[in-house]
Amino acid sequence: MNETLNIPVPATPRSITQSAMRKLRRMLDSVRRVSIVCHMSPDGDALGSSLALAHVLTAMGKSVRVVTPDMPPRNLMFLPGASSIIITSQIPDVAERTLAQAELVFCLDFNDLRRIDRLGRYVEASSARRITIDHHLDFNMPGDLAISDPSSSSTCALLYHVLAAAGLEELIDTDAATCLYTGMMTDTGNFSYNSNSPDLYLIIARLLTRGIDKDEIYRRAWNESTESRIRLCGYALSEKMALHRNHRAAVITLSLDELKERGYSRGDTESLVNQPLAILGIEYSIFLREDRTDFVKVSMRSVGSFPVNRLCAEHFGGGGHLNAAGGEFHGSLTDCMAVVESIMPQYDSLLATQPDN
Repeated sequence: MNETLNIPVPATPRSITQSAMRKLRRMLDSVRRVSIVCHMSPDGDALGSSLALAHVLTAMGKSVRVVTPDMPPRNLMFLPGASSIIITSQIPDVAERTLAQAELVFCLDFNDLRRIDRLGRYVEASSARRITIDHHLDFNMPGDLAISDPSSSSTCALLYHVLAAAGLEELIDTDAATCLYTGMMTDTGNFSYNSNSPDLYLIIARLLTRGIDKDEIYRRAWNESTESRIRLCGYALSEKMALHRNHRAAVITLSLDELKERGYSRGDTESLVNQPLAILGIEYSIFLREDRTDFVKVSMRSVGSFPVNRLCAEHFGGGGHLNAAGGEFHGSLTDCMAVVESIMPQYDSLLATQPDN
């Protein structure tokens, strides 16, 4: 579109080479049926990148299906194309058949097949060629083409660079741009962390020329809620947030029973982990959500230079970025909390302000 001609072109990351883009185009040109998969509990970046790519590939004349391991959160179902997603937990036979029939599979926003649950078996069993685009650390994805760049703030930002470098930027319409912007916005906490690259804002400027309404996207993703979500988050902050001021930390816990009692739906606790960072003196925040009696989802956020990705990688089998990371704990919520409390002193030396004695 000509409107972008006056906006500087964002610099292409070193991770995106010309040879990789030529290979990507050859792979795309040789197939018609394409499947796109993303990680469990898909967030804005996973869902946004998957749907954005689906729109672009559909514009190329491909037959495209987006397959998720489980139900996307309610607050992201406004994204164009979300209603057509194949949800593996609901219709596993359709998901398996879709992957089996695919000629090419894109794996977006995850660095290990274990992050897509049973969908990983379907991907491995498929004879389709595989392309991975991801921005997480500790990349461990076999396939035919991998574009991994942990320096990217989001997979959506990296995907934009890939599309532009592959000569497909002109196929980014309003729907695709809406999906890309949503992923970039949500994976940076509305551009409050991992978002100091000038190129990020050049991408946004170019997406705006596609006709996106960034204010409406923000409202739908962050400020549209249900009564049960508001009450759940209020309860979590008032009753379940513990401040560990000796370690400049805050911890929020929610048990499976508490979630059920308050009508929890997937996505209701999105961004809850960010809230304690507004408290003066708190440098990192941890949210522990008991999804099953033997499984706890761990989310962490921080300010400054405190590396929550280290905590998640070293103790919870996860990772992420300096200020935003996640992991998981296989065991009870009580045992998970005990681990959290036991490891806090190990990281006091990394705090910007030394803990009180």
